[in-house]
Amino acid sequence: MGRVILNAVMVMATMWIVRRFWGSFFEKKKLSVRFAAAWTFFCIFQMYVQMNEGNGNVWMTICNVVLILLIAVSGYHCAGKQKYFLLVMLSAVWALTELLVFFILNIISDRPEGLDAAGAVISELLVIMFIYAVSSYRSRQKGELVPNNFYFYLLSFPVGSIYIAVNVFYTKAHTFSLVCTIIILLVFNMMIFELYIKMNAIFMYECDNAVYAQQVEIISGNTAEQKKIMQEFYREKHDLVNELVSLKGCIAERDVEGLSKNLDMIIQNYERTEKISDSGNSTVDALINFKYAVASEYGIKFRLKIFIPNELPIDICDIGVVLGNAIDNAIEAVKECRSSDKVIEISMGVKKESWIIVIKNPCEHEVKRDRTGMLMSTKQDKQRHGYGLKSIQKIADKYQGEAIAESRDGIFSLIIVLNFREF
Repeated sequence: MGRVILNAVMVMATMWIVRRFWGSFFEKKKLSVRFAAAWTFFCIFQMYVQMNEGNGNVWMTICNVVLILLIAVSGYHCAGKQKYFLLVMLSAVWALTELLVFFILNIISDRPEGLDAAGAVISELLVIMFIYAVSSYRSRQKGELVPNNFYFYLLSFPVGSIYIAVNVFYTKAHTFSLVCTIIILLVFNMMIFELYIKMNAIFMYECDNAVYAQQVEIISGNTAEQKKIMQEFYREKHDLVNELVSLKGCIAERDVEGLSKNLDMIIQNYERTEKISDSGNSTVDALINFKYAVASEYGIKFRLKIFIPNELPIDICDIGVVLGNAIDNAIEAVKECRSSDKVIEISMGVKKESWIIVIKNPCEHEVKRDRTGMLMSTKQDKQRHGYGLKSIQKIADKYQGEAIAESRDGIFSLIIVLNFREF
């Protein structure tokens, strides 16, 4: 009975390995009859293999590989040759792992009984570790946020499990107790890595919330800027009426000096309320003018070179996220400068069906990058900051563009390219 239960858990572990491996590379399709049938045949085949204590011939190996391929084709979006390369890689790693484990056990073992079960369990644990490494690498490529120390904590579970499994098989423990221990080890390892996936999803959810909060802040700022513009408009309209009345009085009294003085006052008021950005694109102008009002409080100037049409085939919210985060980052860097000129250069234009943005600013602090090459936040609370460039990169990926950040000779440059082509 214990052997049957162990075989069932081994089958479950094998199915988990295949599911997690394909899921690390490809997006899952909706559940279909073919997908369910492929898993059913694979499960039955694995039970047959386990009942024969893993012994098989070339044909059984071929059947196993074909079934794993069928699972990929029927259940995942994996068009192209990549799935064949990955299939060969998984099969080779799995086979070589089993070969190496059994080779080592045959050398060090003086108890042939239970050798097959020990080799199968240890091989399964090592393959689980391989899948964990692959899944972690793929998650990092997708921009996951789980701290590095979590990887070492998780890795300690399969390593410790292998040590326990070796000791258990070479003790005189009762068979039922041995089987229970092995089952617990296998189940715990699968649960731990599933917990890692869920934990990563939570971190990404928190990241999305932080990005959403930034977007709301940008939109709120734009709304406040528009409200401020309207209030200034009505105030200027009211003041202009009074000034026109004064001008009329000066004309009636032929007071040339008073007339000239009032005209100069009107001109000065107009120049004082003039906006820095007047490209014709209302979204871009509102964002830059609002950010300039914020930057002015820190003595920061803007230098603009903007040549864009009145309408851009880019979603308004995406424009807000890209420009808002990019200028916010520049302001954060420049306001800390002590020896450099506090000037932010903003250039943008349209070239070959692409919107190109270049933002340059002085930067006196050290620019650090993480292992993925992404810039790291200089703020103390790094878990709640540093999402600005990630948001920009996400928008760039959406439009099949790119975002390039570099620092040279004390000048930080951010180049953003968003393509107008359909995405």
